[in-house]
Amino acid sequence: MLKKPILVVDQAPYGETLAPSLEALGYRVVSARSGVDGLREFESLRPPWVIVNTATHGASELVDSIRLRDTTVQILVATLDRVETIISEYRGRADEFLSLPVAPVVLEVTLQRMEQTVRLQRRIRSISENLESRARGSMREIVDTERFLAVRQIVEKMSIFIGQVARSAQGGMRYFNQLPYFVSIHNRDCTVLAANSIYLRYLGNRLNQGSWGIYVGRRGTPNACPVGRTLRKESVLNTRALVRYVSGAEVPVNVHTAPIYDNDGNIELVIEIFAGTREIERLAEESRHTQQRYEQLFNAVPSSIVVLDRRFRINAINRRFRENFGECTGRLFFDVFRPGIFPAYRDPITKTVRSGEAHQGEMVLTNNEGVKVNMMAWTAPIKTVSGKLVQVLAIFADVTQIRELQANLANLGLMVSTLSHDMKGCLTGLDASMYLIDSGFYRDRPGRIEEGLDAGKLMVERIRKLITDILYYAKERALNLATVDVVSFTGDVIANVEMKVRGANIQFQPVLPDHSVEMEMDADLMRTALYNIIDNAVEACIASATIPDHRIDFSLKVAPENIVFTIADTGGGMNPKKVDSIFDLFYSTKGRGGTGIGLYVTRKIIQKHHGTISVHSEPGEGSRFTIVLPR
Repeated sequence: MLKKPILVVDQAPYGETLAPSLEALGYRVVSARSGVDGLREFESLRPPWVIVNTATHGASELVDSIRLRDTTVQILVATLDRVETIISEYRGRADEFLSLPVAPVVLEVTLQRMEQTVRLQRRIRSISENLESRARGSMREIVDTERFLAVRQIVEKMSIFIGQVARSAQGGMRYFNQLPYFVSIHNRDCTVLAANSIYLRYLGNRLNQGSWGIYVGRRGTPNACPVGRTLRKESVLNTRALVRYVSGAEVPVNVHTAPIYDNDGNIELVIEIFAGTREIERLAEESRHTQQRYEQLFNAVPSSIVVLDRRFRINAINRRFRENFGECTGRLFFDVFRPGIFPAYRDPITKTVRSGEAHQGEMVLTNNEGVKVNMMAWTAPIKTVSGKLVQVLAIFADVTQIRELQANLANLGLMVSTLSHDMKGCLTGLDASMYLIDSGFYRDRPGRIEEGLDAGKLMVERIRKLITDILYYAKERALNLATVDVVSFTGDVIANVEMKVRGANIQFQPVLPDHSVEMEMDADLMRTALYNIIDNAVEACIASATIPDHRIDFSLKVAPENIVFTIADTGGGMNPKKVDSIFDLFYSTKGRGGTGIGLYVTRKIIQKHHGTISVHSEPGEGSRFTIVLPR
């Protein structure tokens, strides 16, 4: 059977409020997302209990409005902020306070305490309303009930001061559930009225004895003991003292004492709380060892690991991550790394923050050397006991070499296919040339022999160029730099290609400076690059048979900072899409007639010389290649 309804006012999504935990405890939950909605639900429902998240819009006004309408309703204030600040702000207006996220057992105990308070208040009203039954026994019941309510005030004070004790201890609240907290209540005569089980176990049964009996030295007197000081100064105090355990051990402690006032403003009781410092030191030492083991394990993992909060701020990184990407703790992850592969906000880290579940996927990150690396990312949520996501753990493995190997294998397959077809064409051409030569000998036809020799030379030249490109692509080689007279070098290139250009019935118009210019370059590689561009220009002109009087212009210009080669043809030209792709590996504008390696190799050669190559082309207007080399 469901318990009486609870109104929960929280603007967070339903699954992130206390509603699921309340329903698991058997309560019927009515939710509201704002102060206005909450007041409307309260007027309609009139529940005995209301839970308000201070982050909700209009929370403070809602608490005041409910309190004005019903002074008996129990109001529980939940907050993500420091609970002391919220208690100070809502003191006198709210009945209970919870710090979020909260463990289910704490929530259950708090609600049970609220239910007990409601029952006690009803008993008081029932007794007060029945004036005729106010006999001596009934008056005693009222007094007992009022004392129970006073105990509730003591419990509230206790929760505040235990928090203060925990923060003053080494390590703070993380030791809260492991430390022995000594809690006792004293009257105005400095007599122990009540104590918790830890107090009785370590310090003995001192009920109805003097408050100073557990202290050693100057604090072991009625006036100098912590309770006596609080009674004299009528204020909350923090006293350093030495206590003696039943075992005889003497332990230094920080004692927190606070007065409890009656309705007339006089001190009626004193609450005394302190923690055992030996246990603090033991737990601190254990924590240090645990922390050291954690750091050793964290840094020993051969993968890069990063821990982020819900706002993507980097909280911790291991040694491998620091070596690969530098020190970036405290910075926002996506300010340092822009994710690749996945679309924006669909990377594994963002998915885990949003869903609270583990994800994996590939991301491209830039390492501390400025190189983009392919990383496979596995993410896992780090949650509190109540299931609230607080951090995300991300583990990265470098898969760059795997991706490069996959790309190389794909390129190798494409190259083998392309080269096989091209080599087959060359062999067919050689077969044809051998047939022409053979038939020319037997039939004594010199013209056919000459035609066969020309065809054979052409096929040999094609094979030579193909082998050169393959060798350059297959193996990186360093530049063999030497001082070269650029004008003389260019003249040699022109002499080697001029016969081929003019033999194709294409006008060839080279332009060179009339003075020598020296600079360092790898002449063999640069000659290959220029041959590739001129060969392409010749083939482009031959392919555009409809255009008469083709021409290839080849010029060299010298400036103080650089030299510029320009090769222009009057071939068919290219559209912008082809222009953007002509330097890509295995891309060819000649279809089956090209390997797609030549211009790729050409660009690599020019880049090795720290130069640039650009192309301007329009369909039907020819193409112009410009090479700029720094001197």
